Amino acid sequence: MEGLNRHIQGSEAEASARRQQGFTLLEISIALLLLMIVTLGAASLFVYAINYNSGAYDRTLAHAVAQRQMEYLRRTPFNNLVTPAQPEPLITSGGRTYSVVTTVCDDAAAGCGGSATLKKITIQVTPQAGAPWARSSVRIETLRAASAVGAYFQ
Repeated sequence: MEGLNRHIQGSEAEASARRQQGFTLLEISIALLLLMIVTLGAASLFVYAINYNSGAYDRTLAHAVAQRQMEYLRRTPFNNLVTPAQPEPLITSGGRTYSVVTTVCDDAAAGCGGSATLKKITIQVTPQAGAPWARSSVRIETLRAASAVGAYFQ
């Protein structure tokens, strides 16, 4: 009886092994094609992220250039603050080139926010290269008042 059970179990194992033949070449090809499509989708996301990180880096550097220019103008005496007569030279920061436009408004009649004792300073920095969306200008504005001695200092 025991020999008969072994014979039946052995023939079942052989039949089971014959039914399990593995993956066909067609199944493997379809799986590889799906994997390739998913991988290409992920690769395009990486390209998108690299482009936008580069543009964000350009805008960050432009903001740093504007801050540096503003700090320079804060150290300038109030009476010497004027809009530059000639175009400002291009500035290179981090291997990228930027144009800087500085405007100082001290005319109340011009309606730009300045007066004899208050100057409105506007600095606009524009990246000269890179992605079109990243070439938009970074603009910083501030108001600077003249030092005046009031009646409370006498």
